[in-house]
Amino acid sequence: MPDPTATRPERGRRVPRIVLAACLAFGALGAVWSVVAPLGEAPDEPAHLALVLHLADGGSYPDFDELHNQVAILRLCRTYAAATRACPREGEEVTATSIRRHPRAEAPAAADRPAWDDAGGDERLGQLNQMPQLPPLYYEAMATVLRIERGLGGGPWSTDRELALLRLVNVALVAPLPLVCWWAARRFGLDDATGAIAAVAVLGLPMLAHIGSTLNNDNLLTLLGAVLMALLAGVVRGDRSWRTAVLVGVVTALALLTKAFAAVFPPVVLVAYLVGLRRAALRPLVVAGGATLVGAGWWYLRVRSRTGSFAPSIETRRLTSELQPPGFSPDALGFLGELTSKLDQRFWGSFGWYTVRVSWWWALLATVAVAAAVLTAMAPRGEPGEPTRLQRAVLLLPFLALGAFVSLRAWRLYATTSTFPFIQGRYLFAGLAGLLVLVAVGVARWSARWGLVGTLGAAAVLQGHALRRALADWWGGPGLGPRGQVRALVAWSAWPGALLGLLAVATVVAAAWLVAEAVRSRPVGSDAA
Repeated sequence: MPDPTATRPERGRRVPRIVLAACLAFGALGAVWSVVAPLGEAPDEPAHLALVLHLADGGSYPDFDELHNQVAILRLCRTYAAATRACPREGEEVTATSIRRHPRAEAPAAADRPAWDDAGGDERLGQLNQMPQLPPLYYEAMATVLRIERGLGGGPWSTDRELALLRLVNVALVAPLPLVCWWAARRFGLDDATGAIAAVAVLGLPMLAHIGSTLNNDNLLTLLGAVLMALLAGVVRGDRSWRTAVLVGVVTALALLTKAFAAVFPPVVLVAYLVGLRRAALRPLVVAGGATLVGAGWWYLRVRSRTGSFAPSIETRRLTSELQPPGFSPDALGFLGELTSKLDQRFWGSFGWYTVRVSWWWALLATVAVAAAVLTAMAPRGEPGEPTRLQRAVLLLPFLALGAFVSLRAWRLYATTSTFPFIQGRYLFAGLAGLLVLVAVGVARWSARWGLVGTLGAAAVLQGHALRRALADWWGGPGLGPRGQVRALVAWSAWPGALLGLLAVATVVAAAWLVAEAVRSRPVGSDAA
């Protein structure tokens, strides 16, 4: 059995500068995405905001079918969101892909932008909000941010600025992901060079940068899933400490208090301990399980006692067989085609309410490259002390489990309704850390000398393509070039133009530091040596 101390960093070991640079660059990139995407132009962002505003105003956490949206939410969505179908204006033509333009001249003056409770904004509409079906951790945390902001400022900011603030808080949530992926690689027994590739690979996912820059509970789940996988990376290599077991249980409980998707994590924890510790697994496994039950069980038991279900949803009233056309019969092959194409594109980049998308062939090429790297990583080399194939497979388990969960749920909904809801690439992000560690192993095997620089180059190309599409599609117009698009973005932004200028400079500096560290970290010599 491997020495468990091999999974723990040496005391005093410093985090490589390339990893810190990756965190800073990813944070800056997220901040850029937070202003590039129009407010409300993100999956369910208005609904997330409605629940946060309710809690920040002193409301208790509602039952799954108790919350109605506020007037302020509809007002913000109709003003700022690009997708017409998200919240149509009166007389507006609505299609699945139609976009409402935001010319610079039509931007509301900063002094005239209302707070959420101005002009009857706190009044309730007839629209039910589905977000209270989710556990409370993320929403209570975001509401705390607004309560602090209002306490310091003597009252609420304008609604657009409060949402912009919450977006930046979400950027801060996901900014440590490069560090966590490096840590996962180190706990798995890999060197700093491979860990650095895993850290930089985080920047290669435009959809992650976009979702991470919006108000969405997936961001907290993504961070917790990555931390859990880093802990389990050490477990599969023999870490049997009680401290790790307690941390595993606490992180799993926090994930379950964030989103019910985290139900896939306890089986992954079980497998990790069985693979890593064999017969010695019982006591740390019991500790981890006990911490999970104590930390999260109360919420699900409370929901069960009040509703008769562990995860009730108002969506069950809408997604029924009444949506089926006459003579509908589920087509497994047709469903598989829709699942694979939509999941692939939405994993890499289908932004906002699907109003801006990366080219399908970009997404396909990126998926092929990732799959090739993982297959390369799974092939053992027979080197002393290297992880076994089974241990490597455990790193993939969260990603695969989430993929299976999404696929099965989407199939059930398709068979019931004939439609294709629930096929969301972002639902897989909580399993990214283990996947990216294996990608890093594969890339390092392809080229130890150029793997890091190549990964950074690929990330830059993917993000550049995505941002170019987003800027043109969301902020463009007839005869409007990049300069005009940026001016429109600045006019509509919740932040002053000077602050956005500082963000641009900070992003360039962060990118330059990351490139310099990547070049400096490149091993000297030939891959053939």
